[in-house]
Amino acid sequence: MGHILIVLSALFFSLSSYFGKIVTNTTDMSGVITSFSRFLIGTIMMFLYILISKKSFKANDFKPIARRAIFNSFAIILLSSALNFTTMTNANMLNMTYPVFVILLAPFILKEKIKKSTYFYLIAIMLGSYIIADPQFGIINKGDLMGFGSSIMAGVSVLSLKEASNKNKGYLIVFYVMLIGTAINIPFSLEYIMNFDYSALFIVVISGGLGFLAQVLLTEGYKFVDSSTGALLSSSRIVMSAIIGIILLGEPLDLRIIIGIMLIGGSLVGLSGYFEKKKGLDISNKDINDWGK
Repeated sequence: MGHILIVLSALFFSLSSYFGKIVTNTTDMSGVITSFSRFLIGTIMMFLYILISKKSFKANDFKPIARRAIFNSFAIILLSSALNFTTMTNANMLNMTYPVFVILLAPFILKEKIKKSTYFYLIAIMLGSYIIADPQFGIINKGDLMGFGSSIMAGVSVLSLKEASNKNKGYLIVFYVMLIGTAINIPFSLEYIMNFDYSALFIVVISGGLGFLAQVLLTEGYKFVDSSTGALLSSSRIVMSAIIGIILLGEPLDLRIIIGIMLIGGSLVGLSGYFEKKKGLDISNKDINDWGK
């Protein structure tokens, strides 16, 4: 059951980006409007869930929830905005490098140690990111830079999630992340809200709804599988995004992109502890894989 939920979440995250790319290709609106849609839909759905189930709105410790919400919001805003300037393949691949920042920041924020073998995977991920972005003479695609920036925000967001989860219920974290995220998105999407292209209403709603649903499925899926298996399945989003982008959007596929996919995807599997698990060791890196992206 968990395997199916996580694979579906990866597919829905990819499709959310696909519909976001359609918005940027067919209208004058920025992809950030789909970010606003995701958080607004999530707020409404979680509000109704709490009311219907008669659960409490009171959080035990609101500060880490707020930090989670702020960094998660900017991660999604940057990822959605990146679709205006780069391919959905590049945006999603660069966004999926966020474990680098989780691992690099964990010793300072959570006082966790880094295994020596981890540095090998980090170097491979950074190399893959460089190959994908393909900077020339100091010039880098703005969308690729945003995609990479979203991974930094996502990394901090994941670390904040661990702290928030220690004292708060999961449904409250999701609700307040969506609520605060909606407010944060307004300044960035206000122009497009005021001048909304209603011909794209259905696509914007679908993109936002799929993004929110993907997060719910990912969270539920991790209840049934170990973290290394979950990470392996989650990394399938890189391949799914590439396939969707190539087939449905006509995005290019060359040796550079293939090498980037292999370096980043393989390193994410390694960071999850999957290879150590195969050798009979018990490795847990769930905190690295808890974002939604």
